[in-house]
Amino acid sequence: MPQVSVIMNVRNGAAYMREAIDSVLAQSFADWELIVWDDRSTDSSAQIVAEYRDPRIRYFLSPEDTPLGKARSNAIAHATGEWVAFLDQDDIWLSHKLQNQMALAAEHVGLIYGRTIRFYPSGLGRDYDHAHEYALLPEGDIFAQLFTESCFIAMSSAVFRRSAIEAVGGIPEEIRIIPDYYLYVAVARKFLARAVQEPVCRYRMHPGSMSHVTALEMNREALWLIDLWAASLNPRLVQRCRRRHLTAIALEEMRSRTTFTRGLVRLFGEGSPGSQFMRPFAFLFHVVRRNVRPPYWRRFGGPNAARNKRRSAETRA
Repeated sequence: MPQVSVIMNVRNGAAYMREAIDSVLAQSFADWELIVWDDRSTDSSAQIVAEYRDPRIRYFLSPEDTPLGKARSNAIAHATGEWVAFLDQDDIWLSHKLQNQMALAAEHVGLIYGRTIRFYPSGLGRDYDHAHEYALLPEGDIFAQLFTESCFIAMSSAVFRRSAIEAVGGIPEEIRIIPDYYLYVAVARKFLARAVQEPVCRYRMHPGSMSHVTALEMNREALWLIDLWAASLNPRLVQRCRRRHLTAIALEEMRSRTTFTRGLVRLFGEGSPGSQFMRPFAFLFHVVRRNVRPPYWRRFGGPNAARNKRRSAETRA
């Protein structure tokens, strides 16, 4: 059995999946298997996988078209490794990703993630997690922070202990769009988390990415998730989280003429219109700060890389 089962859920991923698969093959840590779960692609995804002759790569064609939550569950069922990692079809791992994460695989740890960099067609790069753009990534008990600071983990950076996924009962059928967020929260409720502070993954931004086309459904499921865990959270925090997602839903509704009025009423009745007033100022602040002070992720690989890695290690210790 491999130590790590890597799961790549694919749906019409021909445009980018070669880069994703190649980044797994380039890992300095070699004890892995790659499970490619094809959710009824109509492009050349299957042919691309067939080009690879590495016996560690296993291809499965889904018997039916399913939402992402079910597709994740189906792929997990074929995992044999002690740890389960995920890599989306359009993302890229850095070569040290698995090696650095497996070095943190202590007994009571159920989730290991790492810093992720968004990259755009223009070549622009941004930290995936703007909340910790200038700080160390959270470790230990991160359950409450996954609500206070929203979802700051990219699934392509995450590795779960397989027994931890089993301990939380896997992904419920109600979760169709955000199984990743569900697993972070459910596993973090019972297990500790560790984080690789340097970049381990590149998250591709493009018009067809799921985060762009399913925003409304994502926020509705996030509300369901908040309600599910409300009893374990501070009531004020629950109220604040609900208001954040209701605001996002209202803004999506206001994009359409047919639902504009409904969205406007929701924004002022259940959401936070004041936060929208502050958004341009927050955006300007981030732009200025990035030009004055390099974000944390840019310090790795530069002249102070050794010192920063040492400081990260000392902080974790």
